[in-house]
Amino acid sequence: MASFFYMNFLQQYVHEYLGWNIKDLKISSQELQHGYRTRTRTGYKDKQQIQAYVFTRFPDTYQVCLQLIGEHIKELEINSVLDWGCGIGTASLALSKYFENIEYFLIEQDKQAKDYAAQFIKHFYPNNVIQQDILPEKVDLGVFSYSLGESDNWKKHLDDVWSRTNHLLIVEPGTTAHFQKLLKIRDYLLLKKDAYLVGPCYHSQSCPLKEKDWCHFSVNVPRSKEHKILKNAQRGFEFEAYGYLFFSKTSKMHDEFGRLIASPRIHGGHINLKICTRKGEIIEPTISKSHQDYKQLKKSVWGDGIKNELH
Repeated sequence: MASFFYMNFLQQYVHEYLGWNIKDLKISSQELQHGYRTRTRTGYKDKQQIQAYVFTRFPDTYQVCLQLIGEHIKELEINSVLDWGCGIGTASLALSKYFENIEYFLIEQDKQAKDYAAQFIKHFYPNNVIQQDILPEKVDLGVFSYSLGESDNWKKHLDDVWSRTNHLLIVEPGTTAHFQKLLKIRDYLLLKKDAYLVGPCYHSQSCPLKEKDWCHFSVNVPRSKEHKILKNAQRGFEFEAYGYLFFSKTSKMHDEFGRLIASPRIHGGHINLKICTRKGEIIEPTISKSHQDYKQLKKSVWGDGIKNELH
């Protein structure tokens, strides 16, 4: 419950400081959803659309960012961040939960969204420094959070950010179309001599997934009352599918045997797993109760790393 409360901190802010009109926000939410479905959304037309985003999309994208920061970034030394296509600052807000006194460089073509991003970050984390529309010479971390896949000129933006950062996180929706885009980005970055792939892959070989399959992960996101109203939803939660890449200019040796790329299928006396190994192979072992790692593997979830070798 505590993490659910924290995830809705921005919704509380909208209630207290920006006003709340369910009729206006319902219309704005429908407009946003239509823009996502038809891929015609190019920004936020007014404050109501930004508020609608806070209640309907922010919880999902924020939870994804927290998940990835917790896995790949929280142990790194991060003092400066270039948030390219920052929107309302979702990734920077998630990073601020883990890091203090950060200098954020916010790049966003939608001025209204960018101004709200700066407002939100400064309100909740006043010790951070916010720079808008300034490209730094060097930062510790570059982020494309749901932004690079929208760009037709993605190679230019990618080169621009990569040349300035030590680490790079790219997050996209977990669809087949976005997976294909991530594959192109992955292959493009791996051509660079200073680019090392940290995740989700434990290898730098060609992706072994077959044509109709795609690599993606999922987080379970609780829905607030307002979230359910705006989406006409009944369930108290939803699943957010996402794909990502995390690159570094520092080489990292992977101890793990592989990563689960699907939910384990648990049966009466055995478990079926789908693993992408550090050799760049897809294997689907059946683990019986007699296996020494059975109890541990039974608790594993989609996206977990697998330590010991399996066949």
